[in-house]
Amino acid sequence: MMTHYPKAGKGKKWTIKELNSIPAEWKGHSISDGEGLSGEVRVSKNNDISIRFKYAFKWQGKVAWFACGTYPETDMLSIRKNRDEAKSTIAQGIDPRAKKKVDKELAQQEMLAVLAEAEEAKRQNLTFLAMFNEWIANGVARQDGNQEIKRLFGKDVLPMLADKPIKDITESHIRDVYRGV
Repeated sequence: MMTHYPKAGKGKKWTIKELNSIPAEWKGHSISDGEGLSGEVRVSKNNDISIRFKYAFKWQGKVAWFACGTYPETDMLSIRKNRDEAKSTIAQGIDPRAKKKVDKELAQQEMLAVLAEAEEAKRQNLTFLAMFNEWIANGVARQDGNQEIKRLFGKDVLPMLADKPIKDITESHIRDVYRGV
């Protein structure tokens, strides 16, 4: 496996033009971008070239690798930023690979919390009609197949409350229903 360096020399950064001109024959080769960042050249079946970048660092006396992104899906600015953040994390005595896992888990928990909040808001905004239909389907079972309840609510209650969210129904709404009956 061969390592390639940018035209500016060893320890320098690759330019976008240089990255885009990497030949397919370099498949499996490494390219060095300096400061511990290196990439592995990959070639797809339809000859699209991508470069998977990783940052090499020492952790607990061993060489470890931190994935920084794949070019061109991720731009070089972001890849280098990921490397710099990993360096900063290491300087704080934290393994950047573990931090990445924790960050991913926290992001997933935040997403689940947002979804739960949206579900709760949806539940809070259920209309009286939706609650009534659920009650008829699963909450009550009369001998007449709930026909009398449907008739009474359809005549007296639903015309006044059907489209109102449950949370907005007040005592005065219920009083108005009673007055109508």
